[in-house]
Amino acid sequence: MPELKTTDLYITETVLDTAAEQSLELDFLLPDYEPEIFRVLTTRVTPAVQQLRTSGGRLEVTGVCAVSVLYLGADPHTLHAVRQSVPFTKSIDLPADGEVQARCIPRCCHVSARAVSGRRLEVRCGISLRLRAARQTARPVLCGEGNSGVQLHSRPFPACGRRGYAEKNCTLSEDLAIGDAKPPFGSLLDAAARVQVSESKLTGGKLIVRGDLITRVLYCPEAGGPPEPMEWSEPISQILELPDAADDSLISVHACPVTMSFEPVRAEDGCRTLSAEWTVRFTAFCDRNDTVEAADDGYSCTCEAEPAFETFPVRRAAAALSETVPVSGLIPASGVDSLLALLPSVGEYACQQEDGKLVLSGALELTAIFSRGGEIDAAGRTVLFSYALPAGTEGAQLFPALDIQSYAGRIAEGGIEVQASLALTGALYETEEIRLLTGLTSGDPIEKRAGAALRLIYAQPGESLWEIAKRAKTPLPAILQENGLEGDRVSERQMLLIPMVSD
Repeated sequence: MPELKTTDLYITETVLDTAAEQSLELDFLLPDYEPEIFRVLTTRVTPAVQQLRTSGGRLEVTGVCAVSVLYLGADPHTLHAVRQSVPFTKSIDLPADGEVQARCIPRCCHVSARAVSGRRLEVRCGISLRLRAARQTARPVLCGEGNSGVQLHSRPFPACGRRGYAEKNCTLSEDLAIGDAKPPFGSLLDAAARVQVSESKLTGGKLIVRGDLITRVLYCPEAGGPPEPMEWSEPISQILELPDAADDSLISVHACPVTMSFEPVRAEDGCRTLSAEWTVRFTAFCDRNDTVEAADDGYSCTCEAEPAFETFPVRRAAAALSETVPVSGLIPASGVDSLLALLPSVGEYACQQEDGKLVLSGALELTAIFSRGGEIDAAGRTVLFSYALPAGTEGAQLFPALDIQSYAGRIAEGGIEVQASLALTGALYETEEIRLLTGLTSGDPIEKRAGAALRLIYAQPGESLWEIAKRAKTPLPAILQENGLEGDRVSERQMLLIPMVSD
């Protein structure tokens, strides 16, 4: 049988979809200038991934955890903190060889802190690493119109081509001014940062990403007293290399601060400036839907041929999502005089199919610092949420990134009422199972008929002309030409002249 043309169909296979846990144990020894611990109020653990690498059939996750323990000393009106950054690594077996692209979302799943003495703390915490890794392989499938001896039925469909990926870490430094209405800076209690991507533009294989780096800190004033919050927004931009991307590519971008440090700048009137430095990790995934013309059926006009079929999971890039997810909840607390600070963090979350829709379900961890009877206290609560995505069909897939966008709280009956908005970003994919022809095996020759011959048949309304040609082992174009037909089906019951194979 003559050799047939093939084309590459890119198949994306999820080779890892799991959650791994990494335990951390820390000892804090308080410096001499910090007061002794009388009561631990709350402990904050913020993990971030610095690098993902595959090597030797394993996925290596490298990251860092920022741990902050907020406590009260002998003075119940002033909040104190000890902070530490702890590196971590995790190695996970990959069940497949070849080039693998991975994503990891780290979360703190549990934490406990206890004062061993007035100057020593023990912290035990667990980091949950939500991991998904995919491998893309090119599979040859038959394509084209065949030849005089072989007939192929082609089917056009959209499918993701070769995927592009880029990552980059960048460092940003800036002096942050504390407003005149705020008391001078004494010591850092808590810090959180996020990147809000506002624009991504592709130019000549380079992706230009712009956005804002939003930083929030909670600090203890120089003279003591209740904690003070501050917020800054700094422009940030970066260029990522995506040489295979096209203008019509679907690009999903995420940026996340990995590390940050703050150094107070002292002056005669007290510290009103923080010298800050951040490391931000940018990642981008690029997908483009190509129209693939592949054969889903075939036969030989000259011999008995056995077709070989395979069903492929064909993936299509559907949309780049950017959604705002509202979450509200009540932190139970009694006798609250004033709300001093809110410390939210995103807990575990996942997207699942429910009744043909994609539904995001997760948890928002809330901690409130407040004054009660003139003394500082804290309370926390886990708020569960569910959000149905407006986009999505049966079989749609999404591995989202979820960040805190904004939040506010107020004293209400029964505690502190919190309203928050979460920023959801990610690329939505749809998968369809498509049965395609992968080969034709030659068999016994078809008995040849001498001279030209025509066969008469009666076709029924809606009958497939391809199926008629396949049964007759005759080229479909010959049937169309002989009967002056167009299209692929018979519109009404009619007589057809079927040219038969001849020498």
